[in-house]
Amino acid sequence: MSHQPPVSPDKLPDFQAYQLQFTQHIRDPKNQPRPAEVSAKRMAIYTEIVYNNIEGTLASCFPVTKKILSKHKWQLLVRGFLAEHQASTPFFREIPAQFLLHLVNINLKERKLPAFLPEFMHYEWVELALSVQDTSVNFETIEANANDLLDWPIVFSPALFLLQYDYPVHLISPKFMPKQKPNVPSHLLVFRNLHHQIKFMELNPITFHLLTLLRDESLTGQLALEKLASVYPQISSEMIIQFGATTLTELKASGVILGVKKDAL
Repeated sequence: MSHQPPVSPDKLPDFQAYQLQFTQHIRDPKNQPRPAEVSAKRMAIYTEIVYNNIEGTLASCFPVTKKILSKHKWQLLVRGFLAEHQASTPFFREIPAQFLLHLVNINLKERKLPAFLPEFMHYEWVELALSVQDTSVNFETIEANANDLLDWPIVFSPALFLLQYDYPVHLISPKFMPKQKPNVPSHLLVFRNLHHQIKFMELNPITFHLLTLLRDESLTGQLALEKLASVYPQISSEMIIQFGATTLTELKASGVILGVKKDAL
């Protein structure tokens, strides 16, 4: 998929000019001529093989996107990706991520695509990203049986995304496609547990803020909740700490939290 900016075939040796014309036609058969040396029938076979491989990979990662778009719009989106995108990696497994990069660089309105599409497709991609993410856990450094999650730095599952979207991507389906952004964003947690299962959770804004503090600043539960209380002065500190302690216990039971750091005990 990776390629350089267009080069005129006239400035290349014959074999490179042939290769360039061949690949340009495979990418964009509607607008790029095939090499004269190859019959239209043979060239159509090559073009179809490449398109079907790319389309199949994308359809398996973005099944709901394919459903909510018309067949014509989905095909145009895939064709546009093949013709226009300059990939930054040669790895086939990275095609869905490259598709997302292509999506944020095109004019959605001009192509009559829904405004929520980039966020929704990112949400669909997250499941694939977590399923193949190469992570390892050194349980010798974790106290997994710790009951006190407030006084020590917390260890999260390493395969975890904290996500904030303008659109309610977790609700989008062929029967529900929002026309406008809601007033309140959606906060989601997606993680892979120790049984290699992908789990999705909808979070309220306070829980999302708490987990962001714990993950990004490596605070203890107590310090994170005290910091959170200063952000929400309308809620008593006691209520926030009680809420936070309960939330952390529930997240540990669900596998989001693995325990606390042993070297801090």
